[in-house]
Amino acid sequence: MPVRATAARLTLLALATLLIVALSSLLGFKWLGWNEIFGDEPSVAYWRLRFPRTLLAACVGAGLAIGGVIFQALFRNPLATPYTLGIASGASLAAAIGIMNGVPGVWSWGSSSGLGVALPGLPLLAFAGAIAAMSLVYLMARLRAGRDMTRLLLAGVCVAYMSSAGIMLATYLSDGTVTKDIVMWLMGALDRVEPWASLQIALVLVPVLAFGVYSHRAMDLLAMGEDLAAARGVAVARTIWLSFGLVGVLTAVIVAKCGPIGFVGLMVPHIARAVLGVRFLPLLLGSALLGAAFLAACDGVARAALGSNELPVGVVTNILGAAFFFYLLATRDISYASSR
Repeated sequence: MPVRATAARLTLLALATLLIVALSSLLGFKWLGWNEIFGDEPSVAYWRLRFPRTLLAACVGAGLAIGGVIFQALFRNPLATPYTLGIASGASLAAAIGIMNGVPGVWSWGSSSGLGVALPGLPLLAFAGAIAAMSLVYLMARLRAGRDMTRLLLAGVCVAYMSSAGIMLATYLSDGTVTKDIVMWLMGALDRVEPWASLQIALVLVPVLAFGVYSHRAMDLLAMGEDLAAARGVAVARTIWLSFGLVGVLTAVIVAKCGPIGFVGLMVPHIARAVLGVRFLPLLLGSALLGAAFLAACDGVARAALGSNELPVGVVTNILGAAFFFYLLATRDISYASSR
């Protein structure tokens, strides 16, 4: 695709993303008009709750989409996602164990005056589980010298299955109330996240995006094969492990905050590839924009779908993701090699 056409499409996509995110923030049990937001008496609930939550959805969607683009290029697999290497499963296992043992959402201690220290208890435990899973995958993949991506993928699958077995055991050993809490956490949601968590995610998201932009040539070459990339001067092992580490930490932060929100990192890169082509740089930027718009819109639908009751956003993304892939399977070839 010509550069000018790609730039024009990215510009239109950026404008559409801003519009979708802005409109999504108005959706909910009560539709908010512009006068209630920017009028003489603006809605306090909007600026304190709904607007920060919409920003969080945009950041999470962009982060998962970026992770999906990078992993699909590394593994040369259209079904690769940020969760492929068992990071989300490790976070989910740690969260399930924490819920089963009554770990609070926030740890706090200090003086009775309220000036103590508060830490996010369950999210911190989930983050530790994600980092432990990522470390285990790294150690298993590095047992032998080399940069075999198959070993890395299989190590991730092993960790994911081990974690899934642990989650099932924790669910079996828990009573009904705790089991429901575990299942709700595993659905993925944005309503239980503290305000302005988007800033914390952005602190990790921006460096990962910057790395992707800087390494776009190496990613294009890696998508065509490691031997070709090495022959063209790419530091293959360093690029692979940096990508794994950065995407792993980003995924760990997102899952620790919001739970495992499915299909975003799998579906959005396919949509971006259809709009912008297969070159890594426009695909990365377009996926970030599409991911932000997609999850913000899904969260708005989740808030408004059942009236006073709210759906977990993970339910909406799974329904849309399954329908999208039924469509792909019925209409086109989704192999990564054929798309290049």
